[in-house]
Amino acid sequence: MNSRLRPVILILAILFLAPLAGCGVKGPVQPLAQPAPSAPSEITLHQQGDALLLSWSLPRSNQDGSELTDLAGFRVYRQSFDPVEDCPECRDNAPLWKLVELDYLGHAQRRNGRLFLLDSDLDAGLGYSYKVVPFNRWGQDGQSVETRQTLAVPPPAPAAPKAERQNSGLLLSWQTAEMPEGMELLGYQVYRRRPGRAFSAAPRNEGLLEQPRFTDSGFETDRSYVYAVRTVVRQGDKVLESALSETLVITP
Repeated sequence: MNSRLRPVILILAILFLAPLAGCGVKGPVQPLAQPAPSAPSEITLHQQGDALLLSWSLPRSNQDGSELTDLAGFRVYRQSFDPVEDCPECRDNAPLWKLVELDYLGHAQRRNGRLFLLDSDLDAGLGYSYKVVPFNRWGQDGQSVETRQTLAVPPPAPAAPKAERQNSGLLLSWQTAEMPEGMELLGYQVYRRRPGRAFSAAPRNEGLLEQPRFTDSGFETDRSYVYAVRTVVRQGDKVLESALSETLVITP
């Protein structure tokens, strides 16, 4: 080969191969040194009947102290354990239970900067441990937060709820059930929903009701509403709610 053509051929080969070197599987471009989310500042676990209501606050900052602007959701891990023999903190192999994406909450509810998940059909006497891990839109996991509780036998629910129209409001009342030994009656919570929807995680009343009655208002014309009541008791160091009472469908 002519020695004068060799440099030209070498240059052409480099130009041809350069684009091929950059080929491959491409994904979303991730900023360098992207900070990961901090852990939720508060997590709670509250028994309602034979279910546990898990709730946590949305983190507002990253682990480096910067503002969290790309939070995408949470991974929630759950495992059951024997509270007498098991040791949840000794292992970290809980399976993924729920994926909560902020753009699609699914069965989760969002209220006042908090997320709520109800875990139902559990077994009394067993313990349940939950770990919540935030992640950003780049898929980076943040700091986790954990809580656990042993499911107790729930208190009895209120009985025979009824409603009476009262001026522009609605007076709800119900019968108090006898509390088992070791349970101190604290009061009641009233829940309201529209037909075909789930009950809100938060009760309709602002404060715990000490008497078996509640006056509600704020209705839309010709709309139906479904009501139910829970008993709230103290047992040892725990506050428990009963299952929902019989539902009451009202069209004010």
